[in-house]
Amino acid sequence: MVCGLTSCLGSGAAGGLFSSAVQFFAATQCLVGETWPKDSVLQNGSRYDFIIVGAGTAGSALAARLSEVANFSVLLLEAGGDPPIEAIIPAFRETLKASSVDWNFTSVENNITSQALKRGIEQQPRGKMLGGTGSLNHMVYARGFPSDYHEWASIAGETWNWTNVLKYFMKTEHMTDTNIVNNPELMVYHGRGGAIEVSGTNEVMFSIKKFLQAFEELGFKTVPDMTYPNSIGAGCFSHTIRNGERDSSLRALLNNANSTSLHILKDAFVTKIIIENGTAIGIEAVKDDEKFLFYADREVILSAGTFNTPKLLMLSGVGPSEHLRSLGIDVVADLPVGSNLHDHVMVLAFLVADNGTCVSDEAENSMEAIKYLYDRTGFLAKADNMAAYLPLSSSEPTVPEFALYPTCIPQFSPFRSGCLTLGLNEDLCTELHNLNQEYELVTIAAVLLKPKSRGKVELNSINPFDDPLIYAGTFSEEQDLDHFPRLIKMAWSIADTNYFRSKNARVIKPWVEACSNLTESAWIKCMSRAMVTSAWHSVGTAAMGTVVDGDLKVLGINGLRVVDASVMPKIIRGNTNAPVVMIAEIAADLIKEHYSVSRTGTNLNNMTIGNLTASSMPNISQPNINLADVIENNDMINSSLIEVEITNVELITTTDRLSDIDDTVNVA
Repeated sequence: MVCGLTSCLGSGAAGGLFSSAVQFFAATQCLVGETWPKDSVLQNGSRYDFIIVGAGTAGSALAARLSEVANFSVLLLEAGGDPPIEAIIPAFRETLKASSVDWNFTSVENNITSQALKRGIEQQPRGKMLGGTGSLNHMVYARGFPSDYHEWASIAGETWNWTNVLKYFMKTEHMTDTNIVNNPELMVYHGRGGAIEVSGTNEVMFSIKKFLQAFEELGFKTVPDMTYPNSIGAGCFSHTIRNGERDSSLRALLNNANSTSLHILKDAFVTKIIIENGTAIGIEAVKDDEKFLFYADREVILSAGTFNTPKLLMLSGVGPSEHLRSLGIDVVADLPVGSNLHDHVMVLAFLVADNGTCVSDEAENSMEAIKYLYDRTGFLAKADNMAAYLPLSSSEPTVPEFALYPTCIPQFSPFRSGCLTLGLNEDLCTELHNLNQEYELVTIAAVLLKPKSRGKVELNSINPFDDPLIYAGTFSEEQDLDHFPRLIKMAWSIADTNYFRSKNARVIKPWVEACSNLTESAWIKCMSRAMVTSAWHSVGTAAMGTVVDGDLKVLGINGLRVVDASVMPKIIRGNTNAPVVMIAEIAADLIKEHYSVSRTGTNLNNMTIGNLTASSMPNISQPNINLADVIENNDMINSSLIEVEITNVELITTTDRLSDIDDTVNVA
């Protein structure tokens, strides 16, 4: 290719310059990548303090945090391998779904809902690689709202109240979105200096500007921060993107963990938790067709996700006794594992419009590629997701119950492949594809954020390599469906706003045979039932309060915790990735606190220094705490008399010089 260009331009200065430029950009594609953690060399039967199953969003964060304690040995197992380059470049996020790095889960057809989807099933993409779904999601930074965590606290204790979880959101966050950073009122709720960057963009796409204008006409307030707990409206999300590349708990935490006591094993499929006498003591796994046994001296921690965590629990005898016995599995603990499955409920509305809102062509795409390779800017470096939040009623104006997510699809786009990936059937995809040959398409995802309906996850068989059975349970509560006529009509009303009227926008009502000859509201309910799908935020299958306690310990089993989205007792009002990181951060501190003992077995929670209790000491759960450092940084202590009380042992040291104190507390 370079030789052809040189001969075309000649061998003079211009030819040499352009030839060098082509070579430069060809070489820079090799710089888009990451050095992922290497496989550890492990002995079959080896022992660790903690074994974490799943290196997804939660597992990556948890393993990194536990490895901060020098005396903790941690084994992290991941069923997948390294993420591909597409997992790094934000604009390629859609290409990973239905690929080899996706578990490709689907729901079980129920012959009632989703009948306009292919085979009547809902797609459930989940990442099967380091970083898990955090390596293929849309990188949207959302937290939910205070009322979500008030619900959690009422079920699982005050650890999970809004005030406490906010501290952990802020701990991990490095907010750089200038729309938020430059607003002191908003920054009260955000962190700076955390591991994961949360960024924005000052170059909002033209289509997004027009959607925001449309929502303003419809009465929505434009808000600069979609996570702000005191006001809702329409706006752009911040995203976990750093320097034009995906940021995540994998890249920001696990990849930067610097500990010889952290061991990682990729392409290792965990098949069972070993439970003896009511205690989890290890796991069985398969790698390269070889069976491995690894043992945990302290805990086994499941971070395998909403579908694989209940599957693994049930294969190990922890779950509904009737279901387990039907498969010949000995019951270790009779718990409602797999129940309480729920998700945000999504139905798509469609408009068509004349060209000019979401223009794209091959020449533009090529220039965007050059921009990205040059300095990680341009379209490929962004994720311009936006939404409009709606409350259920005026009595709770700051609590969203619904959301609308618009997307602009250029004419002649490769829409058909994405349509099939989403799960719509051939006829619908063909109808929409044909329209896209003449018009731009606007899709509006109408989403119910707090559904009442519940489904379940069950075992398909006792073969650990079989996918679990996912019974979505969508619209099992009729009142969930009742909301959609209002919601879909709101989505359609975008076509009646000034700009979109100028583009001759009109509503498209896809042909659904079962919904013919109905009134409009009845048609919307019928269409919604036929086209409903998951928003890919499933939670709840090992919920706090029923399967795990407020410390995330599995009820009735020692040495076993769950740390992932399955512990959420109720879904939050927003994307679930950031809340899963928060759960992992809290879990890490709960675990550190639980094992904060000296080498002699003395519990540091009973320590007092002067007026200072252990709970108010800085870094009390960290190893090698120097008492002089603690005292020097606390004004409550009289430096001439330091009294340390540890359980029933009293040590009194009198000195006038802090530098004389060299006692060190070691955490086992």
